[in-house]
Amino acid sequence: MKKMRIALASMLVAAGITATAGAANFTNCADRLKDVGLFQGTNQGYQLDKAPTRAEASAMLVRLLGKEEEAKGLTYTAPFTDLVGWEKPYVQYLYDNGLANGTSATAYNPTGKCSAQMYTTFLLRALGYSDAKGDFTYAKALDFGEQVGLVDDINCSTKNFLRDNVVAMSLTALDTDVKGSDSILLDKLVADGAVDKTKAASLGAFFADADAFNTAAENTSAESKMAMDMNIKASVKLGSTKLLDMSMPMTIKTDMNLKELDKSVMAFGGKLNMTIDPSLANGGDTSISQDINYYFTNGTYYMDMGAQGKYKMAMSFDDVLNGMEISAMNSSVPVSAIESITKGSGSMTVKYNMNSIFGSDLFDELLGGMLDGVSIKTRDMNVTAKAVNGMLTDTAISGTVDITAEGETISATLNAAAKVTATGDAVKITLPTDLDSYVDLPTEIN
Repeated sequence: MKKMRIALASMLVAAGITATAGAANFTNCADRLKDVGLFQGTNQGYQLDKAPTRAEASAMLVRLLGKEEEAKGLTYTAPFTDLVGWEKPYVQYLYDNGLANGTSATAYNPTGKCSAQMYTTFLLRALGYSDAKGDFTYAKALDFGEQVGLVDDINCSTKNFLRDNVVAMSLTALDTDVKGSDSILLDKLVADGAVDKTKAASLGAFFADADAFNTAAENTSAESKMAMDMNIKASVKLGSTKLLDMSMPMTIKTDMNLKELDKSVMAFGGKLNMTIDPSLANGGDTSISQDINYYFTNGTYYMDMGAQGKYKMAMSFDDVLNGMEISAMNSSVPVSAIESITKGSGSMTVKYNMNSIFGSDLFDELLGGMLDGVSIKTRDMNVTAKAVNGMLTDTAISGTVDITAEGETISATLNAAAKVTATGDAVKITLPTDLDSYVDLPTEIN
């Protein structure tokens, strides 16, 4: 999954598209939890953009387990003296069942901020894992959570943990196997009578469809031979002035050697079409149309750059795929990032939650603070993927971002689409006969 996010993020960063961190990205998760009676929000709505307190996280966990009514019937006997009242039943239930501890023998610190590490620990205990018995340690809770499928780099932010992340991780927990069983937490809650079976049916069907879609992604990833048509379109405006229009249709064919990747073969062909504002052309052409042809074989990347020459350079096949964003086509998606699944005859179309994919810690890692002082707002961001007969066939990314710096706003719009046209022996790759005439890429071009 991380590979998919980096590949998709690279494409969007190149076009100036990202998402504002700290926004509420997982309303879809809150809605699904509310539908089965496991999330209520506050009297001011979900408030997903707020950091959760330890008391709020405690209440969320008890509701997630379907134990709120049972908790409200308990008499408070826990040793913590710093609770104001409303949180006592929830803390009592967690304390009685070994799901939460205080920050000292007599303090729970209910208004203290709940961290990603704390909430992961809560959820792991709910899944039957015990740090007291040595299943995991608090210090390594996030690592263990990732290992069992609870934590991923979309649903969890260690830098800015919000109620948003709480609902995303809670939904993921419901689709995670309970320790020592093949049953997910949702099924256990239904079996225990904690969640109404009728209400849970729709969520269970959603989880099953998500699993089927991700199986299709895995099936596609396992294909060693694939042909794909792609088309990327982008436009950039400064106010009402259009600075750039670009389109790049292309065909990519790959024949992967799964034992020795660098012995794989690839052919990439297309055309770059670009129109730029005269103010950016510096007296040069304002319209560009150039054929582009790249090839990979025997650990070498070959570039036919038309009038600029024919060059080659040593490169790993994995780096080639990442650079061309091909890995994004064949990747599975966590349940927290799926907004909707529409099923047809032998097919399903999945719409991703765009902000959840690009609105977390990833861009801090990728950009290293390069966007400090820049305001970024996204509009109409969508990612959709289609699976037919157990294989991914189509992926599309679209959206507009407004980037404001020093009082000026640039709007960038991207539309990118990819379609698998052939797999297996139907894929035929023909390499040029003059590859031995390509020269080493000059350092200044590299």
